[in-house]
Amino acid sequence: MSRLEERIENFNKAFELFTTMRNNFVTDKQNDSNKLALTQSFEIIFELGWKVLKDYLAVKSIEVYTPKDVIKSAFAANIIKNGQVWIDMANDKNASSHEYNMDKVSKILENISTLYYDELCRFKEQIKDFNE
Repeated sequence: MSRLEERIENFNKAFELFTTMRNNFVTDKQNDSNKLALTQSFEIIFELGWKVLKDYLAVKSIEVYTPKDVIKSAFAANIIKNGQVWIDMANDKNASSHEYNMDKVSKILENISTLYYDELCRFKEQIKDFNE
């Protein structure tokens, strides 16, 4: 199994957990455990997502190493369509560990459960073609 195949498999497994945590949050947005679980599962799925992109770019002989450089290169290579959403995900992923302003945290959680979830659903479908 190639590194890319392994990452895709890990992404798909983690995506199931992320979906469950997202659905739990949507059902009860006031539950602190749901907020924490969604945040943590998002951090994991985002990490795996950009690393899938990194490995796919490497297969295409494009070597980049940092999340934002990977995102920019994937956008430039027309691998992802919503480059700004991916950059926003990276920013919110980084902020989620260090943000204590509850209004900002609520906005990040709302983005994760809607905009980012939708983008990651599209990405999950898209990566089915990465192994071919």
